[in-house]
Amino acid sequence: MVTLRASVIEYRMDCMTCVFTPVLDFSMPSAEQLRSEPADAATTAPVRSGTVTASDPDGGTPEHPWRGIELDVYERHMGDSRVGQLQRLRDITGEQLAAYPFRAVGVLGVAGGNGLDLIDPQSTDAVYGYDINPGYLDACEARYRDVLGDRLHLIGTSIDRSVRIEPVDLLIANLIVEYVGAEEFAAFAAANARSIGVLSCVIQRNDAAGFVSSTEHSSSFDGLASVSSDIDPETLTSAMSDAGFVALGRCEYPLPNGKALVRQDFRTTPLP
Repeated sequence: MVTLRASVIEYRMDCMTCVFTPVLDFSMPSAEQLRSEPADAATTAPVRSGTVTASDPDGGTPEHPWRGIELDVYERHMGDSRVGQLQRLRDITGEQLAAYPFRAVGVLGVAGGNGLDLIDPQSTDAVYGYDINPGYLDACEARYRDVLGDRLHLIGTSIDRSVRIEPVDLLIANLIVEYVGAEEFAAFAAANARSIGVLSCVIQRNDAAGFVSSTEHSSSFDGLASVSSDIDPETLTSAMSDAGFVALGRCEYPLPNGKALVRQDFRTTPLP
């Protein structure tokens, strides 16, 4: 069992505001224990050790907008000084990894693997990266296979309530909920509750700014308007609560264009 302890924390540092609510000692099953739970009949994303796999073949369905955006374009846009999200997300990933003990970690929307270099392979048994774009997974494979070896498992899939993930102590979902929807994401989390220790999400708060920040690459993201929506932190908290998850805390990180990233952490009620 992995035992976590938390207390009320509220602080400001570098214009960052974090509030974590009181959490009594609780024990949650490790990924190894979760792995022994019986699987249900829903779709399980296939995983083979040290390989890139796919669980979401096109099958005649319309091309998803994310499949049409090159990784180089995505990273140039996110790394632009007017956007400032690539480095900020890497820093947040570091905080997520440091906040909770884990032997197995999952990353939804892994893309090229931003932040995977912060994982210590010596203390990690498995890293599961999920993404809908096979080109992103190829790049992640090229960047991190030598470091993580057979610990790295990359799975091509969309994220919805029908998908079953591998058991992990920590599941990271940064800038994913906007493209799934709060209710569907909560349904996905509920369906995988027995495979998730802590679920740490990051959403983007836009306020008066547009959904996609203005750079020379902005037009490449026009197609995302059909699959994206603004997510309110309170709406996500409510949806996750209805799905049986308890909020652990919330952090806000300002961005240079007036937007902010909001990190929200959740856990399920401990299993008997």
